[in-house]
Amino acid sequence: MAERLEGQFGPEGASLLRSRLEPQEARTMTVTKQASAPVYLFLVGAVRAGPADEKNLSEMSIDPRPPALASRPASYSPLNEPSNPESFPQILFFSACVAGLVVGARPEFWTVERDVVPNGMGAALGGDVDDVLAFDDKWFPQGKTADEVKIDHASIGAENRKQEDFEPQSGFERWRGAPYWQHYTEMPVEYNLPRARMQAKDLVVATHTTDKDASKLFMASIHKHGLAASVSGVGTWWHSHEDKEIGLKASLLRLPADEDPLVILADSDDSMFTCDAEEMLSRFEELDADIVVGTETRCWPPEASHCGDGYKHLEEGVRAGMEVRSELGRVESSGDATHETKPTTRIWGDAGAIVGRRSALVKLLREFESFLEINPKYKADQGTGARWGAFYKSCKPFGVDTKAWREAVSARPPRAWIGYDDQMCLNRYLIERSKAKDVRVKLDRDGTLVHAVGGTSSQSYATDPKTGRPFWKATSKSPCVWHFNTPAAAEEMRPMIKEYPDAFV
Repeated sequence: MAERLEGQFGPEGASLLRSRLEPQEARTMTVTKQASAPVYLFLVGAVRAGPADEKNLSEMSIDPRPPALASRPASYSPLNEPSNPESFPQILFFSACVAGLVVGARPEFWTVERDVVPNGMGAALGGDVDDVLAFDDKWFPQGKTADEVKIDHASIGAENRKQEDFEPQSGFERWRGAPYWQHYTEMPVEYNLPRARMQAKDLVVATHTTDKDASKLFMASIHKHGLAASVSGVGTWWHSHEDKEIGLKASLLRLPADEDPLVILADSDDSMFTCDAEEMLSRFEELDADIVVGTETRCWPPEASHCGDGYKHLEEGVRAGMEVRSELGRVESSGDATHETKPTTRIWGDAGAIVGRRSALVKLLREFESFLEINPKYKADQGTGARWGAFYKSCKPFGVDTKAWREAVSARPPRAWIGYDDQMCLNRYLIERSKAKDVRVKLDRDGTLVHAVGGTSSQSYATDPKTGRPFWKATSKSPCVWHFNTPAAAEEMRPMIKEYPDAFV
C-alpha cells in the first residue's frame, strides 16, 4: 500500500504528501499509490459523461452551464431558471473527476477504516503486515526532549573531558561512566496519554527505544489493546544495554509512587501483547506476587560462571514456591494440546519481559545497580568528549569473588560476559532470591502471563477457538505478554500476526 521514497524534499512537499517531517538529513517520506478502484470510477465517469450527440472530445465544452447560460454575465443568477438536463452529463463528468482524485489520494475513504477493522488490523492483511499498522499519533514528552538535553561539547568546553567525568542525571549516580552521559544530560520520557490520565492508569507498559518507528509492531500492539505506555530514549543515540536500564528507571521514577501501578517492562523491538490492561491486571493479581518474570531455556550469557551452580539454586527456589502455579490462561478443549507439565528447562530469567508493581521494579533496578563492578580493562579504554568507549561497569555474576572477577576481566581474549548485560543482572538477582526462598518473586514457566517464544516454532501454537488468540500447545496456556526473544523468534512476529489476525495488532 505504501511506497517509501528517499529524498531531499522541502517541508511543503512533505506536508502535501501527508508525511511526518523528519530532520532534513534523514528525511523519509511516504506516499500512497493510486488505487485501481478510483481510477476505474474516473474512467467510467468520463465515458458516461459524454454528450448524447457524440461530439468529438476536441469540440466538447468544459463549461458545466447550458449554452444559454454560458453567454450570461458572471453576475447573473440562474436560481429562477428551470433546470436544463443538458448540463447533467457534464456535471457528472466533473463529479467523477473530483471523486476519483479524492478517493485515490485518500484510500481510507473507500477501504475499511484501519482503527475499526472488526477483527483487528491483522484481519485486513493481504500483503505486508506493516501496510495496515496503526499507531498512537500523539505522544506527550515528560520534561525535556532529546534535542533539549543533548550536549554541545564545544560550547561547554568538554571536548577533552573523560567519560567518567560527565555528570549523570540526579538519581542515576551508579550509572556514572555510561557513555550515554557523554551526549545527554537527562533521559527523555514520553507518554502516549496526557500526564493526568497516565497517572490514573492501573497498568503501564514501559519500554526503551531511540526511534518509535523502528518498533512498529510493538507500538501497533500497544495501540490495538489500548495500553498506556511510557517510552524512554526517543531521539537519543543507542550506546548499549545500559541505556535501556537507565531509560526504564527514568520511566519508573516518573510514574506515581503512591498509586503503585502495575508495570510491564518489555523490549520494544521484539515484544507484543494479546490482552488488554484489565485482563493482564486481573491475572497478575491472582498470582500473589510482587514480580513475575518470563523464562528462557538457557542461561545467558552461556559461558557465565553462574550457569552451573545457579541452576541448582533456581530449582530449589521453584520447589519452594517461586513459580507461577495457576489455571489462568488455560485453553479448554484445546484438542491437539499435549497437556504436559511445565517445560522444566525454562528456568532462566528473561530480561525482556518482567511484570511487577512500580515499587517492586524500582527495587529490582536498584539491586541491579548494587551488582555493578568496575571493569578496569574497559575503564582504561574510556572515551573523551563526544568519543565514547564501552560502559566500564557490569554485573558481577553470582558466586564469583573479586579475584576471579579480575582474572576474567584480564583474560585474553576477555570473556564475553564482562560487559554490561541485563540478563546477567537478572539471573544473579533470581539466583539470590531463590537462595532466600523469596516467593514474592515468581517465574512464569508455562505462559500464564508472560511467554518467551525462543526455543519454540510456529508448530508449537494453535488457535483458541473462543478468543482467536494463540496458545502454547505444550501447556495449553494463552499468554498475554509475548517476547520473541531470539533472532529466529523475531522472524516469526509477522507470520504470527497473519496466522492470528485478531490477536496482536
